[in-house]
Amino acid sequence: MRVQIADMDLEQIHLSGQCFRWERLGEGRYRIPAFGRSLVAEQRDGFFEFSCSAREFDEVWRFYFDLDRDYGAIKRQIDPKDLYLNKAAAFGGGVRVLRQELWEVVFSFIISQNNHIPRIRQNINTLCAWFGGGLPSPAALACEKPETLRKLGLGYRAEYLCAAGGFFSDASYLSALKELPYPQSKEALQRIKGIGPKVADCICLFGLHQVEGFPLDTHIKRILREEYPKGFPFERYQGYAGILQQYMFYYDLFGKKEPR
Repeated sequence: MRVQIADMDLEQIHLSGQCFRWERLGEGRYRIPAFGRSLVAEQRDGFFEFSCSAREFDEVWRFYFDLDRDYGAIKRQIDPKDLYLNKAAAFGGGVRVLRQELWEVVFSFIISQNNHIPRIRQNINTLCAWFGGGLPSPAALACEKPETLRKLGLGYRAEYLCAAGGFFSDASYLSALKELPYPQSKEALQRIKGIGPKVADCICLFGLHQVEGFPLDTHIKRILREEYPKGFPFERYQGYAGILQQYMFYYDLFGKKEPR
C-alpha cells in the first residue's frame, strides 16, 4: 500500500538508536521485523510504500509507527526561545518512538551497555543466528549458559541476558510490568541484574512506550551540561520529554555530519 505520513523518516528512525534489527535494503528502503511479521517499507518523494495490505497496516503497523500521535503538535509546543531544542527537532523531526515488543527492547538494550550502534547490531545478529535466525525467547536465554554467550562476543552482558530471560519467562511478570506507571516500572526493571537507571529508562521509553522516560547516556548528559546548565525544563514537557530526547540524541549524532 502507498500512503503519505507526516513527521516520519525511515532513515532517521533507523539511525536513532532505538531499533537494531531493521535491515537496510537500499536508499530509503528497509526490511522491518516485528510481532512475528516482516514488513518492507520504502520512503520516496514524500510517500511510503509498505509490503502489506491496508488492513494489516491499520491493525499492526499503524500502532508500531505510533501514527496516532501528533508529532507535529509536539514540535510546535517547544519553547520558541529554546534555540537548541528547536534546531534538534527541525533536524531530526522524522524520528518517531516506535511501539516495539517489550522483550526485544529488553534484549537489545542490555546488549547496548557500553556499546556502539554498529556493534550492538552485530551482537544481536550473531545471537539471533545462534538461536536459529529469530530473536531468542526469554525461556531460551534463561536456559543458556552465560559462558556460551560470552564466546559469542557478549562479554559481561551474557550473565545479564540470562538473568533477564529468567524474569521475562514469567508471563505474569511481563503483564504486571506493562500495567505499572513510569516511575514504578523503572524501579521494577532495576531489580533485574544488569539493568541500571539508563537501560531501565530506555526500556520504559522504547519497550513500554512511556514517553516521559528520558534516558541519560553520555550524549544527553553532555547536552544537558552544555545547553541546559540550569536544568532541562521537564515540567514544560511533562508526559513527552522522551520524544524530545530522541530529537536531541539524533541531532547530537548527526547534526554536524551526514547520516551514514
